[in-house]
Amino acid sequence: MALTKMTNSGEKPIIKNPAIIAVNFLLVGIVILFLAFSYGYFAFKDDSWVQFRLPRQFWLSTLLVVMVSVVLHQTTKLYDRDNVKGLRLAIGLSLFFAIAFVLSQYASWQTLKAQNIFLATSPSGSYVYLLIGLHVLHVLVGLIFLIVSFVRVYKNTGSQVNALLFFSDPVRRSRLKLLTTYWHTIDALWVYLFLSFLYNHT
Repeated sequence: MALTKMTNSGEKPIIKNPAIIAVNFLLVGIVILFLAFSYGYFAFKDDSWVQFRLPRQFWLSTLLVVMVSVVLHQTTKLYDRDNVKGLRLAIGLSLFFAIAFVLSQYASWQTLKAQNIFLATSPSGSYVYLLIGLHVLHVLVGLIFLIVSFVRVYKNTGSQVNALLFFSDPVRRSRLKLLTTYWHTIDALWVYLFLSFLYNHT
């Protein structure tokens, strides 16, 4: 259960939610996991390494994840302004860009297959597939969070009374903040992976 206390000014409550701590620990674990796998990607480059062109879809994927973070960054600001239309639009756009990211990743897999790069082709192909797949798995988890948030926002802002209750609940803001933090981390990891791929395959 979240605990609240008033600030010195007495204006807004501070939320002490155990979920925040748990999510932060989870994100640290995810980052460590990706760093560990990417270390193998860099460290075990040998004569069996096969060079191949990176799918052009990776550039689109990078743009899409950046857009997810940019749009989600506005959600807490829109929440603080009680902006129903803006918040709905922001969550909806974030969901759209996230789904488009998954589709672009699928297209990139097809491009790799067209180059005869498969999971067992070489360590280079194996690590690219592994890192992409692991990242997409975390993106799918984020998609579930986005869909839940999307439904909750639309469900709880359908009338003025519901909207008033929704925007006066600090737990709702805390959830939006957690959602944004999760996606910022996942998006930053993709940018890191993309730069790693560029370094090893140019």
